[in-house]
Amino acid sequence: MANGDASLENKLRRMLYNHIISYPGVSFNTLKNIFELTESGLRYHLNYLEKNNKISSSLEREIKCYFPHPASVTILKHTKDTLESQKLSRDLELILTTIMRYPGITQKDLIKKTGTNRFKIHRDIRTLKSLNLIKNIRRGNTICYEYIPDVEMKFKIIKGFILKLINNEIDEETFLRLIKRLGE
Repeated sequence: MANGDASLENKLRRMLYNHIISYPGVSFNTLKNIFELTESGLRYHLNYLEKNNKISSSLEREIKCYFPHPASVTILKHTKDTLESQKLSRDLELILTTIMRYPGITQKDLIKKTGTNRFKIHRDIRTLKSLNLIKNIRRGNTICYEYIPDVEMKFKIIKGFILKLINNEIDEETFLRLIKRLGE
């Protein structure tokens, strides 16, 4: 590395670190699914980053989440409602990134790849469709999902709104109004 940081010389480890920086609070399972790693391989790299003070982790509601070091301290102080919003954003992030990675994926394959039950998938698909982030594609009797090309920009904007909501910089009413406006 140009900055001499040996802990980020490994390309995969650097990609994991960058993802955690971009999505603080990302769960172990989300990382495992996005990077398609074995549990032991992912655990090795995450432990390495944690030992080198690049990331920190916390266990919330039996879900291990990763943060840039030392951001976990401030995030853990949020209310129960904030943690629910954070969980929802991680669910949406996982569904959307999976659809982006596998254009034309079916609901059945989304369930397999994300490990999420069909009711949550259905809820999240409905939410993502209402935000005009994904669309249905019919192939015979099968419905597949694809992201709408400008989704990456909208996703970054939504992520920013979610972070502002989590950090209490905007209230829930403002958040919903901004999301609704973005979907128009």
